[in-house]
Amino acid sequence: MPRILIVDDDLGVLRALGRLIHFMPRSALGGDAQVECHDDPEQALARVQAVEFDLVIVDYLMPKLHGVGFMRRLDALHSHAARLLLSGHARVLERIEAVRGLGPIEIMPKPWGDEKLCLAISRLVQTRQHQLSPSRPPPYARPPLPNRRQPVF
Repeated sequence: MPRILIVDDDLGVLRALGRLIHFMPRSALGGDAQVECHDDPEQALARVQAVEFDLVIVDYLMPKLHGVGFMRRLDALHSHAARLLLSGHARVLERIEAVRGLGPIEIMPKPWGDEKLCLAISRLVQTRQHQLSPSRPPPYARPPLPNRRQPVF
C-alpha cells in the first residue's frame, strides 16, 4: 500500500490532488494509496521523520518554505521517497537549476493535465515499490522475448 505525502499552501490544490489520487485505479498505484496532505511544510517534514513515504509531491512556491528548500531538508532526513515538484510560478531553467544535486525529481507544471499527472504519479510510485522489492520486475520493463530457434543453414 503506497503512502503519498502532498505539501502545498493552497488548500484547493491539496483537495484536487487528493481527489485525483483517490480516483486513480488501484492497479496504477499497486494498491490503495494512503494520502496525507499538509499545507504547512514544517508539519510535513515532522511527519516524514515519523513515517516513510513512497512519493512526496511538493509545491515549488510556498510562503513558509520554498519547495526546493523542502526537498533539501527531505534529503537531510535521508528519505528515499520519489519526488514530484509542482510549479506554476518559476521558469523552467530556474526550476532545473534549483533542484540540481537533489537526485531524481520530476517537475510538473501548474496547472497540470490530469492524465499526465496520473501517469507520473503511477510511474514514480511503482518505481519506488520496485526499489523496495526488487524481485518484481519494474513496471516499465519490457517482457522478455520468447526463445526462438535460429534457422539452420
